Amino acid sequence: MPSDRLLIRLGLGGSRTILSLLVSSRPMKIFMPVKVCFVALNAYPAIDPAVAGSFGGIETRSWLFARALAAHPDFEVSFLVRHWHPLRQKSYDGVTMHLMRDRFYPVRDSLISRIQRLDYFPWIQLLRPQLSDAYYLPLLAGMKVLKRKPDPREPLPLIENIDADIFLTFGVQSFSATVIATGKSTTRPVTLFLGSDSDLDEQYLPGGDFVSVYRDRADVCYWAIQNADQIFCQTQSQQSRLKSLFNRESQLICNPVNLQEWDELSTQEVDEKFCGGLQRFALWVGRADAVHKQPQVLLELARICPDVSFLMIMNRRDDIVEAEIKRTAPANVKIVDHVPFAKMPAIFAKAAVLVNTSSLEGFPNTYLQAAASGVPIASWNVEAEFLKVSQSGMCAEGKIDRLAEYVLKVWGNEVEVTQCGREYVAEHHDLQKQTARLAEALKQ
Repeated sequence: MPSDRLLIRLGLGGSRTILSLLVSSRPMKIFMPVKVCFVALNAYPAIDPAVAGSFGGIETRSWLFARALAAHPDFEVSFLVRHWHPLRQKSYDGVTMHLMRDRFYPVRDSLISRIQRLDYFPWIQLLRPQLSDAYYLPLLAGMKVLKRKPDPREPLPLIENIDADIFLTFGVQSFSATVIATGKSTTRPVTLFLGSDSDLDEQYLPGGDFVSVYRDRADVCYWAIQNADQIFCQTQSQQSRLKSLFNRESQLICNPVNLQEWDELSTQEVDEKFCGGLQRFALWVGRADAVHKQPQVLLELARICPDVSFLMIMNRRDDIVEAEIKRTAPANVKIVDHVPFAKMPAIFAKAAVLVNTSSLEGFPNTYLQAAASGVPIASWNVEAEFLKVSQSGMCAEGKIDRLAEYVLKVWGNEVEVTQCGREYVAEHHDLQKQTARLAEALKQ
């Protein structure tokens, strides 16, 4: 018998069953998949269309990557979400789910958006009061008094107990700091995905007491940027800003789009409730956020273009902003609160033009979706370079009259729609290509 092999014979049970095992003295490589946990708390409605709630670009992007990475043999993928109901399934598309149960999240979020601080007694005012506020306001106030608010830079036991080798968290915000702190306490690396250009606000630098519109403190955001083990940027401009302002290196992982799935879903029938009964429209997609997404600018544009039909898909964010937009919308604007992601390709198939009124973005997923659908993009402010290089639309550089002029030209079929945008997206934003880059970065 060769010296490096051993034949083992075992008698099992009553019959003489022989099990022969060849055991080699040579080193054996044992394959162990990398266990990756995605953290995007508001992603559950993007994962399961039957789940209540709204979602945006971060949630769409994180779920696309999670599904694609789960199909990779070198990885095991899980996903942490927050919701007020229990999980409907333990896993989706090979991704194991973890839940941070928060029964009062939608109530608390609504109350916070409607509380206005005053410079005089009683110091706060509740706008647009609801009957349920009489119950929930004192209840949540009492809970806040009794329960110490933890520092976001403290580890969280829920995350400590998740079986993962590496965590991926999205956006420079308080919970990302908590994920990073937990990773440090358990000696597991945490990768931070930037979600927006606002994640690199210079007001996060030390020396100020700035608090973002999402109630994240500057010192917490700066700490998250400095303590993440790895940072993924959406654009080269984010990489440059991250280096110049925060002296951090990063890797470029572009926002992905699954063109094959998008094309398959684009042929579906669309329920009238999802498109306001319109068959052709200028499309706006965003959340009720007056600072960044600026739906109020879309209403101004609609008044300038009264012959154009506009469809606003406006996810909930700020109850006051949402109510004001719905109250003041002109007759040529139809507003839909929520559309499941699987229905969006068919919505884009009916759109004449995509309108973006944001003051800033990271990189809009809707741009990729419009380009994939051959829909021209009319941008008020963001991603002028992408629109120019991909030949997928125009940027009005903050001029509402230029934005209106382009929308009217597209509506009147005066703008030639080419395949250049789709070809650019296929080359630079294909889901499989970007997932391969992500997989390689995580292995490193």
